[in-house]
Amino acid sequence: MWLSVTRDQEGRSGLLNVSIEDVLYLESDFEKWVRVHTREEHFYIAGTLIYWTNAFQAAGHAFQKVDRNIVVHEPKIKRLDPVFAMAYFDCEIDKHAKKITLAQKYYKELVRKAGQHELTIMIAAAT
Repeated sequence: MWLSVTRDQEGRSGLLNVSIEDVLYLESDFEKWVRVHTREEHFYIAGTLIYWTNAFQAAGHAFQKVDRNIVVHEPKIKRLDPVFAMAYFDCEIDKHAKKITLAQKYYKELVRKAGQHELTIMIAAAT
């Protein structure tokens, strides 16, 4: 499946297609735009997080709201940080690693899913 996106909010760059499998997470700007994050870039789509979350879930994709303005593609999470309630999209963490902040409620839900082997996520040891 493909998602039609733009590189700018005004659409002046035209449309391009991004595979839904390449999407790491969606982020709302609380106006009319949703920023689509992939490993290398970010793009824009019009609409709301609720709309896109429902559409992706109805199409069989595991997207879940994890903070008030973030929806994550759950299988893309590779590591959780229990100290700062962060999710990373790589096993090895460095200064360039993409990460998101999680609400405590959703952090606990991801830990539960990892513990029940619903997701394959490494949980960093608390220091």
